[in-house]
Amino acid sequence: MKNRPNYILAVLPQFPPVEVYKRWTPLVERLSKELGINIQLKVYQKTQEFEADVLKGVPDFALVNPYFAIQAKGAQGYTPLVRDKRSIRGIIFVRRDSPIDSIQRLNDKEVAFVGSKTICSLLLGYELSKGKIHFTPRYMGTSSNVYRAVILDKAPAGGTLDTSLKREPAAVGSQLRIIYETPMIASHPLMAHPRVSEGLRQAVLDTVLQLAGDKNNHNIFEEILMPEPVKADYQRDYAPLEKLKLEKYIFGGE
Repeated sequence: MKNRPNYILAVLPQFPPVEVYKRWTPLVERLSKELGINIQLKVYQKTQEFEADVLKGVPDFALVNPYFAIQAKGAQGYTPLVRDKRSIRGIIFVRRDSPIDSIQRLNDKEVAFVGSKTICSLLLGYELSKGKIHFTPRYMGTSSNVYRAVILDKAPAGGTLDTSLKREPAAVGSQLRIIYETPMIASHPLMAHPRVSEGLRQAVLDTVLQLAGDKNNHNIFEEILMPEPVKADYQRDYAPLEKLKLEKYIFGGE
C-alpha cells in the first residue's frame, strides 16, 4: 500500500524458496495489516546468500539459526525479538540395525550433515571433537537427504536437529536409532536490525504473541516452525553459545 513504510523480512532457507514463501506469507501479511506497514518477504536459494545479506544489514528483520544470531548481533547489532518456546538439540543417529552404539565408534568414519554452518552440524561437530572423535563430514543439503543417506547405507551415521526428525514421516524415524543428543539450546530467533525503531520492535513482538494466542492462527505458526512463540533474550538464550566458539567446527562445504 502507498504511504506505508517498507521493511524486508529475510528467512533462513530451511526449505526450498517456494516452500519458505508459502509457509511465511500468511504471517507476513497479517503483521503488515496489523502494524500498518509493508513487509516484503525475502527468500533465498542458498544459505550463503542469506548470511551475506544479514551480515551487510540488508533485511530489517531476519529469522536466523541460533549460532548465526551471534554473528548477526556482532556484525550489525541485530536484536532477537521472538523464538519458539521449545528448545532444540542436535542428534546423531544410525540405521536401526547398525552395530554402532556410541559416538566413539564413529571414529574415522563419515557422518552426514545438512551443511557446514547449520546449528546442528556445528553443535555436533563440537561434541564429536570434544570427545576426540575424528570424522569426515558429508554435507547433504537437507535434513531429509541426511535421513535417507543413513537409511540407504550411504553414510554410517547422520546428524540433524531433533525437531527436524520429528517432522519426518513415522516410516523414516522407525528406521533410525539415536545414539547421541547434545544439550538443549534456544531455538531460531526472529531478529530486528537496530535501524528498526524500538517502538516497532516491541509492536512486532506484541503482535506475534497476540496472534499466536488465538487458536485460529495455530496453523500459521506451525508452518513457520514456531508453534509457541515467546519473547527472546540475547543474553539468556544465545550469549552462552559464544563460549563454545562454534566457528572452529566449520569443516568446509556449504
